[in-house]
Amino acid sequence: MLDQYNKGLKAGLSAPAAVTEAGKSRFRPIILTSLTTVVGLYPLILEKSFQAQFLVPMAVSVAYGVLFGTMVLLFFFPALILFLNDMRRARFWLWRGGENAPTKIEVEPVYKIWERSKEMDQPEEIDFYVERKNGEDEFK
Repeated sequence: MLDQYNKGLKAGLSAPAAVTEAGKSRFRPIILTSLTTVVGLYPLILEKSFQAQFLVPMAVSVAYGVLFGTMVLLFFFPALILFLNDMRRARFWLWRGGENAPTKIEVEPVYKIWERSKEMDQPEEIDFYVERKNGEDEFK
């Protein structure tokens, strides 16, 4: 889900729109994976034989742990992303002395990495680069 969020930011979406799109695109796969795991464990959970009684607590833990993780990922994680984004904006605003609060995109780590990589791709800003001549590498 975080990868989809980062891809949305790189595509130019705002932070809330990127969170919404990430949630929409990952909702179905997350729900289907979680449901198939829980449904697959339910025959073991409902088993009454003596041999299965040792495995039932483990199956219950895994099944309800997956359900809890699904709810956290689908409902809490997007809110956490936006909350931490706002906290980063407030920190940068205070650090700069209360002048010109950064936008929601400017404080995202993926945006900063993307900006640095764009700067590094320009050969005139780099002291040396490799140039191919007759199959041999030459440094300038």
